[in-house]
Amino acid sequence: MDFDELYEQEFGKTYQYIRYMVSNAQVAEDLTQDTFVRIYKTDLTKVTNFQTYTRQVARNLVYDYYRKRALIKWLPFTNIPEQVGDHDVPHEWLIQEEDRKQLYEALQKLKPVQREVIIYRKIEELSIQETCAIMGLSSVKVANTQRSAMLALQKILGGEIDEA
Repeated sequence: MDFDELYEQEFGKTYQYIRYMVSNAQVAEDLTQDTFVRIYKTDLTKVTNFQTYTRQVARNLVYDYYRKRALIKWLPFTNIPEQVGDHDVPHEWLIQEEDRKQLYEALQKLKPVQREVIIYRKIEELSIQETCAIMGLSSVKVANTQRSAMLALQKILGGEIDEA
C-alpha cells in the first residue's frame, strides 16, 4: 500500500481517535497531521498492518503531547469541546452535538488506558485482538479494562450502558 492509499483509508479514524483522546479539535488536527508526516517519512514496505501501525504512531504522539505539558498523570481535563452556535442548525443536530459533548467530557474522566479501550472497542468497533496489537496489552487486560471502563462511564453518565 502506498502513502496516499493509507492516508485515505486511515485519516478519518485517526483524527477521531486523537479527538477523543485530547478533546480539542485544533490539537487533534495538529496531531493527526503530525501522525501522517511521521508515517510519510517511514519505509512502508516494512509495515505489515497499516491500521495498527497508524494507531501506534498516533497513540505515541498523543502521549508525547501530554508528556511535554507535564500532564502525563492524566488528571481529569477541563478542555471543553468546541461549542457550536445554535443558529440555523436543525434540532436533531443540536441533540447529537450535546450527546457528543457529554461523551467527550465523560471520556476525559476515565483513566487513559480505559479511554483508549473504549475508543477502540466501542467507538471504532475494533476486535479485542486488534486492540491488543495497538496497545500492546493481553486480551484479558483489554477485556477487564473494557469492563471497568464501561462501569465507570455508567457511573459518570448516570445511566445504563451496553457492555457487550
